[in-house]
Amino acid sequence: MARATVIVTIDNEREVVAVNAWFQRWGPRIRCADNQGCGCCVDIWDVEAPAEALAQLPSEMWSPSAVTGGEG
Repeated sequence: MARATVIVTIDNEREVVAVNAWFQRWGPRIRCADNQGCGCCVDIWDVEAPAEALAQLPSEMWSPSAVTGGEG
């Protein structure tokens, strides 16, 4: 599982549609922290997901996470 931060700009319809479809498809295989964005303009999640799942998100919507620690 890869760790990443997923960021969605709320007023960007393409990003919202993409992340919703992504969660729909990969949700059971993703570990996701609570939304850390404000919810009015941006949603931010720290996730653990298969690398192939992250590869299906537009590259501008995620970045490798700097989260460190033990495997959970």
